[in-house]
Amino acid sequence: MSENEKFEERKAKIVKSLTTMFDYLGLSASLRVEEKGTRIGVKISSEDAGRIIGRKGQTLESLQLLLNRIMFKDDEECPHIMLDIDGYAKGERGARSEADDESEEGGERRPRERRERRPRREEDGERTTKDQLEQQALDAAKEVKRWGEPVTLPEMNAHDRRIIHVTLKDDPELTTESMGEGAMKKVVISLKKED
Repeated sequence: MSENEKFEERKAKIVKSLTTMFDYLGLSASLRVEEKGTRIGVKISSEDAGRIIGRKGQTLESLQLLLNRIMFKDDEECPHIMLDIDGYAKGERGARSEADDESEEGGERRPRERRERRPRREEDGERTTKDQLEQQALDAAKEVKRWGEPVTLPEMNAHDRRIIHVTLKDDPELTTESMGEGAMKKVVISLKKED
């Protein structure tokens, strides 16, 4: 197999793997794969750039690590893959400098919601399961009925939001609504308004 054929094969696998990852995350992006010396560069363009980059670039870094592991598993000769979104990897975005990152080490900002309802497991990097999401919906529903105030759940992808909506759809006292823009939205659970 020629070098060009190898590159085309790797390129197809990179695009397929990244597209699948973005689909699972509820994100959309266009990809351009090119050879960069001894490495492969992937330029990502997306309206969800902020979510793909993540806080201090952690999401982009994690995607890059995961993609490299997927590629190296089947092809030990595969060059290192570098992900870049809208010039972020080169520092062209100007949104955040290294000095800003170092000064931010203090603590994380809490979400604006009155109370965070996300299961603890997510902090450990585990994916939220259907059972956890259903329990989260039921707990929030109980809180809404008890206090009469709406509860806003953290941003989640369409798949997870659907689980919340389906879990509570037969409750005659409650209504659920997705709020926000883009792929990641919050679910607001509130009492039904009487006519």
